[in-house]
Amino acid sequence: MSLIAMSIRVLKAGVLSTIQDLGRPNYLEYGVSRNGALDEYSHQIANWLVGNPKSNATIEVTQVGPSLEFMENHTVAVAGASFELTLNDSPCPMNTTLHLKAGDVLTFEKLLSGARAYIAIAGEINLEAVMGSLSTNLLAGFGGYQGRALEDGDEIAINSEHFTETRVTPKELSVEHHHSLEQHHFVVRFTQGREYELLTEPSKQSLVENDYSVSSYSNRMALKLESDKDTLNQTQELSMTTAPIVSGTVQLPPSGHPIVILADGQTTGGYPRVGQVISADLSLLAQLKANDTVSFYPVTVDEALSALFKKNNYFDSALSH
Repeated sequence: MSLIAMSIRVLKAGVLSTIQDLGRPNYLEYGVSRNGALDEYSHQIANWLVGNPKSNATIEVTQVGPSLEFMENHTVAVAGASFELTLNDSPCPMNTTLHLKAGDVLTFEKLLSGARAYIAIAGEINLEAVMGSLSTNLLAGFGGYQGRALEDGDEIAINSEHFTETRVTPKELSVEHHHSLEQHHFVVRFTQGREYELLTEPSKQSLVENDYSVSSYSNRMALKLESDKDTLNQTQELSMTTAPIVSGTVQLPPSGHPIVILADGQTTGGYPRVGQVISADLSLLAQLKANDTVSFYPVTVDEALSALFKKNNYFDSALSH
């Protein structure tokens, strides 16, 4: 069936709404950030609800969401952080397939918990891929919608074969998923980083015992963490040459307050790498906002690999029907 050209108008863009898919991981060696959805699991759930491949681009919504007018019939879904949604000013559910008609307006109201949600639209967002991805690189200004966050008045073109006569079968996310992000504190697992042994023994203990508050200076590049308890210290000051870092790397700047690299973060850095948040827990970092808290739980590399295997199998099984 031939694709149908459709569009969505951005009435209000929200604080930071960007086009994201699963990123461009194959270009890290060239100094290009991975980018992509910070919460890959919620991104994949939203795509599953509308019958898309999990790699299709979605709209990542951050804390204050947009208001969107659908110019034609569309099948959409919203997953991730818990928002109050309205459709034409009436309450509308998340985590379920929504069949919208031409002229319908979907609006994000109050954020209840979490930080980021994902809007999937049946079909493909009609934008040009850069390095194999539609993800927005905000720092370099490429990918996504003109290399930037969405703005009021933008129109997003959709290529879709899902219109009135061939609607996607409605789906709904199981209840246990609804509550997985409805909290303001997360425990994330980590493995020891390359410079972990530079920490003093009291600092090693503090790293796993402290609850860290998320700074308002956090963004898609990194989470900046703060604690009213002792700062982390090294046994000796290390003057590092630039070393590779990836999403989830826990770095220790001179302030003694750790930072955690996210998908838009640089690919190299000069601060000691005291930990690495495991891949299975990276999506939790995406749902932290200012004043939320996080704590670290140590695991081995084997345990990290097992956790990723189990989580991927769980999602593959949950999203297979």
